[in-house]
Amino acid sequence: MCWNTRTFTATAGGGAFCNGQKIHPSKTDKVEQSLLVTGFGYDHDDAWITNIELFKEFTDISRGVRRLGAAAVDMCHVALGVAEAYWEYRLKPWDMAAGVLIVEEAGGAVTRMDGGKFCVFDRSVLVSNGAVHAKLLERIAPATEKLKSKGIDFSLWYKPESYVTDL
Repeated sequence: MCWNTRTFTATAGGGAFCNGQKIHPSKTDKVEQSLLVTGFGYDHDDAWITNIELFKEFTDISRGVRRLGAAAVDMCHVALGVAEAYWEYRLKPWDMAAGVLIVEEAGGAVTRMDGGKFCVFDRSVLVSNGAVHAKLLERIAPATEKLKSKGIDFSLWYKPESYVTDL
């Protein structure tokens, strides 16, 4: 499958597919053997600097970190097993909704970058194959907590009154 001819689909409870074939994330359980992906927002502020630091740190200990530029596609690569994880600060719901569903339906893990339960209106996301999730959070969660202590806003972007979350 050439990268530009892939069509990813998923329905809640129905599994995830690429060009009609069921997909699953990789089983890689070591960060040192993982290919990671991230993205950078437009504002060069504390969150951007923190992500640059995470990028550097993970580049040194993993097989590499890529910046591809499309959150939903990056998440699909995790669901397909091409990459083991993707993280980013300050995405919008429309950047994450489809990719998160595809990762979840493929059998991957999804949380906020502080390790909390993810909601599509959150301001950060970490998706992974599940096997490296806790190991990534050991480094990502403290960096995110440090941003919170500086006053960086990680409240929900927006939450419709009728939208039910566990938050």
